[in-house]
Amino acid sequence: MAAISPLRAQEADLDLIQGYRSSDILVGLPDTSGPFTIINRTSDAQNFSATAEYAGVDARAIVSITGVRASNVAGMYPVMDGADDPVVRSLLDQAFQYHSTQPNQVAVRTNVSYGNRAMACVSSDDPQKKDDFLVCATGVLGRYMLIQPVMNYRLSSKGVVDRQLADFASSMAQAVSELALPPGN
Repeated sequence: MAAISPLRAQEADLDLIQGYRSSDILVGLPDTSGPFTIINRTSDAQNFSATAEYAGVDARAIVSITGVRASNVAGMYPVMDGADDPVVRSLLDQAFQYHSTQPNQVAVRTNVSYGNRAMACVSSDDPQKKDDFLVCATGVLGRYMLIQPVMNYRLSSKGVVDRQLADFASSMAQAVSELALPPGN
């Protein structure tokens, strides 16, 4: 049997981006983070995507990871790590616009740190319903990662919930980012 070249193997497994398949990244996400516990993990190799759903008392979150394969150069992926990617900026612009147009909500652009990096986010809250929202996006491992936690703060303070949302987003981005680190780092 003839050996398959790395490029040929890459073409045969389109979900393999920067050495990871969508299901590999999904398994790397923590089962719990603060008040959030994973309730569902799904991956779709055909669309280079993975989704994790989390829930908790008065809390829910979705973490979506989507890869993009450039059609012009085999093996090259157009996703830039961090907030400088135009798709990341577009996702956050859409989140800002959506939350800005909801009754009683004021959207604010912010950043959440993870490791030695930061990702761009949009936060908003509905003081009447006491729902606190966070939407963060970044490029990581040749994919887009969108993190969307929401919590109700009727049983807590808004400040505590703000921190829990930021900690959740940070832990998700950190978990995926650590997959790319060599062992021992």
